Amino acid sequence: MKSYWYKEPWFWFVIFFPVLSVVAGTSTFIIFQNNQPDMVSDDYYKDGKKINQDLTKYHTALARNITFNLKFEDGFAVFTPATGDMVENEALNISFFHVTLAKHDISVLATASGDGSYRVEIPGDMLQGKWRVRAESFDGKWRIQEYVKYPNTSVIKLDGEQD
Repeated sequence: MKSYWYKEPWFWFVIFFPVLSVVAGTSTFIIFQNNQPDMVSDDYYKDGKKINQDLTKYHTALARNITFNLKFEDGFAVFTPATGDMVENEALNISFFHVTLAKHDISVLATASGDGSYRVEIPGDMLQGKWRVRAESFDGKWRIQEYVKYPNTSVIKLDGEQD
């Protein structure tokens, strides 16, 4: 009695693993293409020069003793000036940078509320984990930056000093 090839169990057993490898490889490639990290730079030299120029803004903030208290509450990040020589109620450029995924970064121009604090709305789908928070004067003369963990219920001091 003649048996057809597609009715043989050994054929399907032998062909299963190569087909599984192709499907797994294709899936991995598609996932990688849709979620590439944004940390790689094409021109390290130019980036290094920009970093050195930006350091003067951090040094200015340290010299002027500019610090903020940051608290996450009710879907907002509240920045309260703590100390320092800064223009009262000056608008600030506030940015949240995810450590690996640039598409989740947030950057806003914040104005002071009546009590002198700055409130930035946090998206409901903001990723948990490590974020780089940056506050910069509107005119770009000073800048402070800290790494914070989100969500966080305590008051975080933003002073620009490395811990």
